[in-house]
Amino acid sequence: MEGLFVLFCLLFHHSAAIMVMDETSCVEVEERICGTCHTIYMEECRMKMVEEMMPVKVPVCKNITRFEHKCKIVMNYKMVEEKHPICKMEMMDKNHTKCQEKVGSAVARSEDPCKHVMKCEIGMKKMKKPYPKNVCEKVAIGEEENCVDMVKLKKEKHEAKYCSFHPKTVCQKDEGNECRMVKKKMCDYEDSEDLEA
Repeated sequence: MEGLFVLFCLLFHHSAAIMVMDETSCVEVEERICGTCHTIYMEECRMKMVEEMMPVKVPVCKNITRFEHKCKIVMNYKMVEEKHPICKMEMMDKNHTKCQEKVGSAVARSEDPCKHVMKCEIGMKKMKKPYPKNVCEKVAIGEEENCVDMVKLKKEKHEAKYCSFHPKTVCQKDEGNECRMVKKKMCDYEDSEDLEA
């Protein structure tokens, strides 16, 4: 019971952490007890290397192709029908009627001379008409490296303090109490925070 009381005091002293029994350290011992005895736990610490997953920034890069738009004017042609004056030359007299006689005859020259007259009328005419068109295309002009930072978990080793508590029997001699042999189980206790690390 006294040993348990001392262990309870140690647990109260380290209230920020939970003490866990190390089952692998337990041994059955037989001790010679003289007087009033109790078990105390002595703290022993050492440095040890521990592994831990730490977040680190890692640059991830890739080459991307740069493009630009290049444009040019291209002439396209299309056949269309449009209204246009359609003209022709005719021989007309002064009354604007067609001459019946041949040009150059003595009668035509003296009595009713004919003249060349251009006669026009509006009609539909097919024409080849140009239409300018802006044609653009994407042209590769080179490559450039594009990088972004990504967070990855990386296993790292670092030094950490590791503590454990080892049992020790302390006796106070009493007159009249004889020494006796006692069997007991002795175990080490470890800090739970050190185990998580």
